[in-house]
Amino acid sequence: MIKEQYNQLPRTTFRWMKVNHLELAPQQMSPAVYIQPQEHHDGEVAVRFYDGDGNLSLGDFTGANAEALSQALHHSTTGCRIEIAPHAKGAVWLTYTLSEEVPQIIAQLQIKAGNGSDVSIYLTFEGDAEQGNVNFLNYIEAEKGAKVKISKIQLHGEHVRHIEHRYAKTEKQSFVDYVSAEIGSRETIVYYKTDLLKESGKFHSNTMYMGDDTQIFDFSYWVPQQGKQTETDILTTGSLMGSSKKYFRGTIDFLRGGKKAVGSESDVCLLLSPKAHSISIPLLLCKEDDVVGNHASSAGQIDQDKLFYLMSRGFSENGAQLIIVESNIRPVIDKLGDSAMENKVLQAVREKMQYCHKKGDCHVKCSKRFPHID
Repeated sequence: MIKEQYNQLPRTTFRWMKVNHLELAPQQMSPAVYIQPQEHHDGEVAVRFYDGDGNLSLGDFTGANAEALSQALHHSTTGCRIEIAPHAKGAVWLTYTLSEEVPQIIAQLQIKAGNGSDVSIYLTFEGDAEQGNVNFLNYIEAEKGAKVKISKIQLHGEHVRHIEHRYAKTEKQSFVDYVSAEIGSRETIVYYKTDLLKESGKFHSNTMYMGDDTQIFDFSYWVPQQGKQTETDILTTGSLMGSSKKYFRGTIDFLRGGKKAVGSESDVCLLLSPKAHSISIPLLLCKEDDVVGNHASSAGQIDQDKLFYLMSRGFSENGAQLIIVESNIRPVIDKLGDSAMENKVLQAVREKMQYCHKKGDCHVKCSKRFPHID
């Protein structure tokens, strides 16, 4: 069977390492039907829904997968365009729900932020369906001094393949900020590209995830920095249980001319099972000498001293593990900026931890190191 390739590294490394891309078996697709997401908005923002091609021009953007991107571009069944006028402020909430009646969503989201504007978009993905599929294209134009924040929670059921392509074009002094909580789906594949080609543009991304069973999370970032004094800050953090896997591919590309640019990327993973795998490739590419670049990656089990300390204060082993896991991801959850979304994510995290403890998918045992503790 010929497998599909997702999230190709922009600069490939040795093929034998098997980290240049993600390979997945093709998925049988159900017919896509038109669905308008639940929506409400606040402030000076215009929201328009459309059906079909949104006339997007993406240049050399290839997305998570060329075929999937083409489908989202030319065969979208759900389009939404959000515009905010110069120096205006507003917020939009969108909820996309899968079901047996709507097993596939092919959607576009266009965001155009005028000069000096400030817009927040809150996205919720939920629901489940046999052979469920989400193919979502997110396109942002941030004009001079604009601020665009996208907060996303993904709580799909275990049968869903969730693919998202995110492309942002920034102008001088604009700021694109992503905050994401990825909890559900069988496979979650997200590809980010943000062009920081103008002076003082900023891109921040904070993502948390929690995997169990055979879940796969694949996060890929590509940030070309050519503008002077541009800034990138990427954080991906979470935990893995069962036989779940997480891939992180972060590429910060300092191009010639991007003097005084700053780029930082960090990937942190708690491994709660010996069968879980975390693969991390934080890359820095550089053609300019007057820049600052930082990258870091860490993966490991829960600190046994922390576990022992909490258990000595009266917490059960499962309760102590939950506290440690939550302390790792809570800073990202708190950045979502919507209390209802934050509470949904926390509830999903706690239910998933409880479910995995009952199945025995968490194999971090304090008693192995401290046998006097029951």
